[in-house]
Amino acid sequence: MKLAFVSLLSSDKLKLPGLLYEPDKPTKKAAIWLHGMGDSGVFYNPERINALGKALTGKGIAMLAFNNRGAHGDKSLLIVDEALPEEERRYQAGTHYERIIDSVKDITGAVNFLKAQGFNEFYLLGHSSGANKICVYDAHAKHSPFSKYVLAGPGDDTGLWYNDLGKKKFWQALHYAEQAMLASNGEHIMPKYTGMYPFSAQAAADILNPDGNYNTFPLYEATTERLGKKPLFAEYANITKPLLVIYGENDEYTYTGGGTEAALAIFRDYTNKAALPHSSFVAIPETDHGFHGQERHFAETVASWLAS
Repeated sequence: MKLAFVSLLSSDKLKLPGLLYEPDKPTKKAAIWLHGMGDSGVFYNPERINALGKALTGKGIAMLAFNNRGAHGDKSLLIVDEALPEEERRYQAGTHYERIIDSVKDITGAVNFLKAQGFNEFYLLGHSSGANKICVYDAHAKHSPFSKYVLAGPGDDTGLWYNDLGKKKFWQALHYAEQAMLASNGEHIMPKYTGMYPFSAQAAADILNPDGNYNTFPLYEATTERLGKKPLFAEYANITKPLLVIYGENDEYTYTGGGTEAALAIFRDYTNKAALPHSSFVAIPETDHGFHGQERHFAETVASWLAS
């Protein structure tokens, strides 16, 4: 296995760092790994990332794991564009500023990077909110070059915040964020009393809106009560490519009342009929949302399914 530290450009020219794992024998196959929120970036989970790199390269599949614009809480990124004045080449990024629709630009940049390296068969893997980004990408990209998707630990972020904030505070926070957006003040930091500090208004509005792009896995709504009018699992249900939905048995973010098995049953019910015969739904025993302690089992399961 060969490992290299690399950098790539999103389609809007943000410079993003990553790791490229390649098998010793040349291959045209490559998987892209999307991390979840904040400090769950690729450089903070070496056990899981290295296990995936080893398992995938062992199956003749390269892996690009990169920090997208949502890495860290608050991060300034470089815009690589000499046409811009130097003082305008900084982009305010991180989970506290990210809008999930912009992940399409990051994934497009990763695909372009891999194509330039000679790869031509692609798989997209996402953990936690990285799984949300797969659904958003599939719904909004003009053409998806991926032949398979892996949704690892897909969580209900909107439901999480509804549970944590409570009904009254949730709707108040969403209203505050939306009003800031209407006033073209999207980077304004949410006040502490809203419960959404230190998210920006644009990120808070993105995460909290039940009818927005972020709410791709509404497990809370599917099992408890409706929060919005958007059809449940709208983006997910339109995916026609083969899917692996994989959880840790003790994942703490399913919000179903019935745990992981209930969540997997819901995903199975909402899977597109074209994708269902080619899809798998798996729980890794004795582990949590991050697959801690079972990184190798998780990685080998993912690699075997992609190679099958």
